[in-house]
Amino acid sequence: MPKFPTIPRLTIVVPHCGDTASFESSLVSVLQHRPDACEVIVPHAGNYDDPFELGDEVKFVDAGTASVIQQIGEAATVARGRFVHVLADGHVAGQDWADQALLEFEHHDAGVVVPVVRHSDSDEIANAGWRQSAGSACEMVAAGTDSVKAGKGTRIDGGFLTTSFWRRDLLRSLTGSLRGSNDVVETSMAYCLLARQAGWRCVVSRECNIRIGDSNSPLGDYQTDVDANHRRLQAIADQFGTGGWGKSLGRFIATSLSYGVRSAIRRATAPMAQTAIAKALRTNSALRCDEQVEAIRIPVSSNESYRRAA
Repeated sequence: MPKFPTIPRLTIVVPHCGDTASFESSLVSVLQHRPDACEVIVPHAGNYDDPFELGDEVKFVDAGTASVIQQIGEAATVARGRFVHVLADGHVAGQDWADQALLEFEHHDAGVVVPVVRHSDSDEIANAGWRQSAGSACEMVAAGTDSVKAGKGTRIDGGFLTTSFWRRDLLRSLTGSLRGSNDVVETSMAYCLLARQAGWRCVVSRECNIRIGDSNSPLGDYQTDVDANHRRLQAIADQFGTGGWGKSLGRFIATSLSYGVRSAIRRATAPMAQTAIAKALRTNSALRCDEQVEAIRIPVSSNESYRRAA
């Protein structure tokens, strides 16, 4: 009989998308540092046979697809935890990483919590989420630095689905809201902007650190994906702001100075993708912040010490 908590506060989702070595590094780190009162779900494409016989500790879900977006959606539908955390693509968890992030949900309007993702060899930050800027529709927050500044100096617009923490019901409501896309950055942008439109905040947990490969590793290098897909990413951003050809010249100049001409051309031509994005995006899908009614208590350091989280 599987030994899952009766009422878990957290569901940790570790997708298996084909790279077994990368997947197992993530799963092992979760099981080594597993928080109290949590369940672990592994969605897969039907081709993972649990060679280590972890059925007593892990719930395996056959999602019937190798798409990480769809696997996360399938896991969210069966998750029992009030909060859902995704750890994918070789990202590695450490001691108490999840407890630090969950404390941010003390604020009733915190819908998404973003960890600090660091390279394992240099401790340099790969990203602490993303934000829109003059030069980019999706700029990596704090990339290339060694710390995330506190306060208003570090603005964040969203996190990436492969590492972030979500209120379960919010994530469920957003699943499938960008139809036809299996791109992690596109979907992450759409989900976070829809959540913000519905009244939720996305916040960084500066004490929650997750490691990835060395500084030359493609894992977590979403800037490359942004440069290659800047047209559609800007078109997504424009669904929640203002766009059009009138902004193209300014965007081209700002982006070319920071990210190169190719990325700048793609961003400047965002209006070409506007119609397709508008058809794919369900703008009224997100659970509204003022619709949540349930409150829970999150233990901080002992059985006698608690904080409330809406």
